[in-house]
Amino acid sequence: MNAIIISIGDELTSGLTMNSNAAWLGRQLTELGISCQLQLTIGDNQSAIAAAIRQSITQCDILLISGGLGPTEDDLTRRAVAEAMGEPLVMDQVALSDLEAFFRRINRTMTENNRLQAMRPLSASCVKNSCGTAPGIMARLSNTQIFVMPGVPKEMKAMFELSYKPLLQAAAGNVVRRIMALNICGAGESWIGSRIADLMKRGANPSVGTTVHDGIVSVRIYATGKPAEAGAMIEAMANTVRHRLGELIFSADQVALETVVVQALLSQESTVTTAESCTGGWIAMMLTNVPGSSACFKRGWVTYSDESKSADIGVDPEVITKYGAVSREVAATMAQQARSRAEAHWALAVTGNAGPVSDDPKNPVGLVYIGIAGPNGHGDIYVRNCQFSGDRQSIRLRSSQMALTLLRLKLLGLDPEAVLPP
Repeated sequence: MNAIIISIGDELTSGLTMNSNAAWLGRQLTELGISCQLQLTIGDNQSAIAAAIRQSITQCDILLISGGLGPTEDDLTRRAVAEAMGEPLVMDQVALSDLEAFFRRINRTMTENNRLQAMRPLSASCVKNSCGTAPGIMARLSNTQIFVMPGVPKEMKAMFELSYKPLLQAAAGNVVRRIMALNICGAGESWIGSRIADLMKRGANPSVGTTVHDGIVSVRIYATGKPAEAGAMIEAMANTVRHRLGELIFSADQVALETVVVQALLSQESTVTTAESCTGGWIAMMLTNVPGSSACFKRGWVTYSDESKSADIGVDPEVITKYGAVSREVAATMAQQARSRAEAHWALAVTGNAGPVSDDPKNPVGLVYIGIAGPNGHGDIYVRNCQFSGDRQSIRLRSSQMALTLLRLKLLGLDPEAVLPP
């Protein structure tokens, strides 16, 4: 079975509101083993909505529509569905009674335009809204089942879960589609793709693909079949990917990099401190976003200027003069001094040029040095230099992610140079 999702509203097409409904519905369909072939976003234009419905029913078994069921003049979805079906709108007396009862419960007078919400195409049926006023609409046109829901996310999700999901489960049969994401930081998508290229065959079951979001590469595995079969296929393919990529993989599904690092610190009863220049406290923010991090995060310094590197954490000014603030030597000293002053097991230090411009060819935009000082004193200092691309925000984020990745590998007792691509 395959589906199309249509989202309605000028607020979506204008970019004023993020279209979270389509993403949520797409995930629900995937888990039901139903393939979402297309997602459309259409403004408040009746003829355009009707045309999209007529076109969509030639391409899908299931059409999900959200938005445009309110009581105002720009809520045009029910009219567009009726137009596409070639049917008049009629008043649904049960839906009208439910609306009137809703307003009595909240002790408010129902305005005349609210009656519009109880109307439906002649052969369609209304679907009860458990947490709002706008009923849904269920209809069939040609060979396509149409499910219409409100655009308010809370109402849309409740209606889908209570009324539409059971019908879709029955239609799909005992077939599900499982998804797993294996998350990687420290290697590019092309490098990762070259290691798993033979696994990424289109049309395969399970299928494998890659996506990138905010510096994190995710290897996504999709398997379709009966629940136990799909689960077994996912695990088998995940084990193959883990064998190919090893410790580059830091988590599965929605577990964030900083969560993994904090959990590792807590499990080892270790503490960490930070000294940041170009990242401006971003690493400390990521760590302290994790609940329970107070047990392992000691303190953080933002030593943005050369003077603060010396005054706040004790970097020798002569080291900065001799090697430059953006250098391996300064990153190493920052880490060593921060660890000592915070009395922490580990210290992360970052110094670099996040841009947007540079007049020094030896210090180009994106050049970042990340230093780590570990529990074994002066001999346990590691520095990695990185050349990141992108804008200022991207460079700062990727610097923070790389710092946490290096610490994660160190906590595993691994040499980052042996794990990360050159």
